[in-house]
Parts: sequence; C-alpha cells; structure tokens
Amino acid sequence: MIADVQIIKENDVPAFAVIPFAQYEEMRRRLAVAENLDAKIRFPLEVAEMNALKGYSLIKAWRIYRGKTQSELAAAMGITQGAFSQIEKSSHNQSETLRRVAAALDVKPEQLTLDD
Repeated sequence: MIADVQIIKENDVPAFAVIPFAQYEEMRRRLAVAENLDAKIRFPLEVAEMNALKGYSLIKAWRIYRGKTQSELAAAMGITQGAFSQIEKSSHNQSETLRRVAAALDVKPEQLTLDD
C-alpha cells in the first residue's frame, strides 16, 4: 500500500508523485511478476491497480471488481465471512481453496496468485 506519497505540482497541476523507495521496489516486483505471466492470464486494469498500487490481495481486488462482499462470497463457498476474510488476507492458500474462490468469482485460479 502506498502511504507516504508526496505530490509535486507544476502550475497547480499534479506532475509527480514521490513515494518511499521500498514501496517503489514492491510495485516494480509486482508489476514484473504480472508482466512475466503466461499471456493467457489477464487482469483488468482495475484489478492490477488495486494489487500493485493499493497492495490488495488479488482475491480482494477481484472481489471488489466483481462488486461482491465477503459475506456473499463466503455464502457461495459455504463458509463463514470470517473464514473468507482469512482466505482473502493469506498469500499462501491451498490450490483447492483457490479453485473454490475462483469459481465463486468466475475467474481462473491462476488469476488469484502472482507466483513467480
């Protein structure tokens, strides 16, 4: 997540955004992984931005993109909202869990992880 952003303006128009170097490096890493994925795996710009710029997990980004709540997806999967929240926060979900989330979101399981 980008927290400490400094906006530099030219003629009262935002021209540059300055961010901490560690956040820049994390954004570069995420974008490099996304660019190196198989060409068949695609992400809408909004999903990619939520993941790379806001630091959202891909599960959370897809959920928001699809306009679903955690409770709605949990119900579709037959689990509690709290359990879904844990899945959404985890970066190490089991493949079966990813398959079930992908089905509930109508995406490919490969679109829920940036394994490099």
